[in-house]
Amino acid sequence: MIVLHGSPVSVYTAKLRIALHAKGLAFVEREPEGGYRSAAWRERQPTGTIPALEIDGVLLAESEAIVEYLEDTHPTPSLLPGTPLQRAQARFLARFHDLHLEPRVRALFALVRDGARTPAQVQAAAAALQERVDLLARLARPGPFLAGTGLTVADLGMTVSVPLGAMLLDALGQALRLPPALQSWLDAAQIHPAVAAGLAPWRPATDRWLTTAFVPTVAP
Repeated sequence: MIVLHGSPVSVYTAKLRIALHAKGLAFVEREPEGGYRSAAWRERQPTGTIPALEIDGVLLAESEAIVEYLEDTHPTPSLLPGTPLQRAQARFLARFHDLHLEPRVRALFALVRDGARTPAQVQAAAAALQERVDLLARLARPGPFLAGTGLTVADLGMTVSVPLGAMLLDALGQALRLPPALQSWLDAAQIHPAVAAGLAPWRPATDRWLTTAFVPTVAP
């Protein structure tokens, strides 16, 4: 039995959920005992992070390592394109998400919760994320997916973080501008069955979180 330990609002849980649906794998989803920051969860998963994938009692952590495991054990349908160069490019875009784009999205959470935020802080964070999105537009060649004609590892995290960044900026009174090629990619990606299924628990959970977490700006 495959168990996905994570949270409905977690970007990386959604990323793995999409991968599992893309592979056509049956799984059950559970939130960590006591929450992912709890001592009970750290006892099971020493780094205390989510998501984690449990396979026959063995717990795997870190989304990229888990996606590689899924690709190794369930190679069809593949989440990597055909040639070694194309595969390397897809992996690069997946790493670009984890190391360069998602952290700029994550930086917005603190601003959403902080009523003492300043316009300058919001504008700087918005510009930082926009710079990463514009860079993604230069790095990717959507066709219609980020690394070619089919869904690959390059799309998994991006299909969560790009809409999330837009949602957070909208709450902060800013807009995320998607270059036309990226807008076309996102439109195509979001109707892919695996992406739609993977995002189905994430969207309402994120909407609820944003409703409760957002703190209006407090005038000085």
